[in-house]
Amino acid sequence: MQDNCLQMGDAFLLVFSVTDRGSFQHLPGLLLRLRTARPHRHIPVILVGNKGDLARSREVSMEEGRSLAGMLSCKYTETSAALHHNTQELLEGVVRQIRLRKDEGERPPQTATLLPPGRRESLTKRARRLLQGIMGKHRGFFKQRSKSCHDLSVL
Repeated sequence: MQDNCLQMGDAFLLVFSVTDRGSFQHLPGLLLRLRTARPHRHIPVILVGNKGDLARSREVSMEEGRSLAGMLSCKYTETSAALHHNTQELLEGVVRQIRLRKDEGERPPQTATLLPPGRRESLTKRARRLLQGIMGKHRGFFKQRSKSCHDLSVL
């Protein structure tokens, strides 16, 4: 069942308990499995430290989580499911990351690379391509999106 999920997901949350170092140490292996199953896709992956409210029982520091996320080219955040801390922001951030990746995948190919050698793209076509790149087809005027998950409130 896990292999089937690895083939179908649009984004992945690798959740570990900050009170259990063993769950933290399994993350690199899980991410390796994910990237092996889908090597040609750039899929959003967020490492999530859960049980952030249990400060006295903490075995994994926030710095360790951020460091691992940096080494694995992932995003990082901490939550507390029991207190509903950062859970809504996390889900909103995941949706934004999925939309961002899908929008990047929908961009039309650069027409300049499709032209035969020695031919130049017209000024009108270049202007149209520039405006589409800035505004997009279905997006609001100059809508900005963040690519970082360090502060989920800006996603």
